[in-house]
Amino acid sequence: MKKQVFRLLKISFNIFISILFISLAGCSESKYAKLIKTETAKGIVHDSLFLGLKFGQTNQEFFAICLKLNQDKIVTNGGVKMSVKYLLPTKKGDDPRYATTMHFYGIFNKEKVMTGMDIQFSYNAWSLWNKSLQSDNLIHAVKDTLRSWYPGNDFLKVEMKKNNGNIFVKIDGNRRIIIKPLDDNETVKVLIDDLRTTLD
Repeated sequence: MKKQVFRLLKISFNIFISILFISLAGCSESKYAKLIKTETAKGIVHDSLFLGLKFGQTNQEFFAICLKLNQDKIVTNGGVKMSVKYLLPTKKGDDPRYATTMHFYGIFNKEKVMTGMDIQFSYNAWSLWNKSLQSDNLIHAVKDTLRSWYPGNDFLKVEMKKNNGNIFVKIDGNRRIIIKPLDDNETVKVLIDDLRTTLD
């Protein structure tokens, strides 16, 4: 099961990255291209992701950390699409309607070293008829959450010419965060990757 999930995520990651670079190929020295050059030239390395997970860990380390988090009742098995489920902490006074779940799974290279993370966010109380809990509203909360987890540059809106959608990109040193175009009413999909390995 884990191998099948890994293969599906790897294929979807590779397709998305290919579309991203094709879409941006014609934009010489776009804001996005300049941001990549500026940030990678700084030589600043951000390897921490969340919950003790980091770029550069092996898949065995990833599974060991997730197993310990599961034993500590911090995460659970997330099902077929994403293998790890994490309920985002809430503060006293937060509206329970907007409690959010995050599903995640590491992206590994041929050497089984983690170079990125595939993530999906959704509201726990999501329903098709509740407009306030749709992904086009959730995306704003996701941006706020990611800004608080990863301070630094803000998100840059990038137009995807191939599929008439927009992505939001945040780059700090080697760490790139991409909020993918919305393709359903429930989830917001995010990719975090390490430009040291992706650009190679």
